[in-house]
Amino acid sequence: MNSQHTSFLVDVDSLRRKAAAQGLDLPTAVWDEACPSTNDELAALVTGTTTLAEEPATFTRTVSVAAGVDLAEAPAEFTVHGTDHQNAGHGRLGRTWTVPARRSLTFSLLLTPGAVFDAWGWIPLLAGEAVRTAIAEAGVPAVLKWPNDVLTAEGRKLCGILARIETRPTGPAIILGIGINTRLEPADLPRETASSLAIEKGTDGTEIDHEDLLVSVLSTLIPAYQELIEHGDGDFGGSATADRVRANMVTLGAQVRLERPDGTNVIGLATGLDAGGDLILDGDASFSAGDVHHLRMAE
Repeated sequence: MNSQHTSFLVDVDSLRRKAAAQGLDLPTAVWDEACPSTNDELAALVTGTTTLAEEPATFTRTVSVAAGVDLAEAPAEFTVHGTDHQNAGHGRLGRTWTVPARRSLTFSLLLTPGAVFDAWGWIPLLAGEAVRTAIAEAGVPAVLKWPNDVLTAEGRKLCGILARIETRPTGPAIILGIGINTRLEPADLPRETASSLAIEKGTDGTEIDHEDLLVSVLSTLIPAYQELIEHGDGDFGGSATADRVRANMVTLGAQVRLERPDGTNVIGLATGLDAGGDLILDGDASFSAGDVHHLRMAE
């Protein structure tokens, strides 16, 4: 299973080596030629529905593991599961998400933070800041939109993030799914409010290296997540890392309209993030990502 299919956009052995050079220990890296959803595939491994000892029946998979890792056991924290083509991905609140093959960086990361704690709302925000940083380093200025999007400076969507919680006997696991529009061409865009790194840079998509972009994201995300865990019950919102999230979040300081799942709207000035990463309106009421169906700029 460690033999690399030459057409894959990410070489899992190379990924783990590059991550190690950045001080990151990825116990397992999995890459699929195509799959419905990297979040679903990783969740099945986490819950024991499937194992990496089983070969997929309908697509090609490559796996790289650290010494001593048992493919028949559930994967360890910081396992990465990606694909060259996610064809039935999930967005927030049951929305579907899919793009043409080989034109996005789509992966999931396994996190096992231990006991449930109130600061989990920061995890998608830290992921967004890690993606924003990597995209900026690749030459595309970007901003964050609360709770889970990375946009161009002009407001076009480049990345979506979805966190999913799985319950296990050993404690909860968070599966963090990230999809970055990398090589999409104008005709590929799902809506006019989206864009891609290739479009923004005005380059051929093949010039964008998925493997290096992924390492760049992980080299910011994993240390930030570890810092969050080390804070425990402390106020992570007062950290320098949280300050960077706020500094790059276009939502803050704007008049916004929160469209709630029950159809009601709340309009107010986004004045900050609370200790759990929830959005504060008018310096008073806090709203979690689960409270919001859509967040839009208010007219």
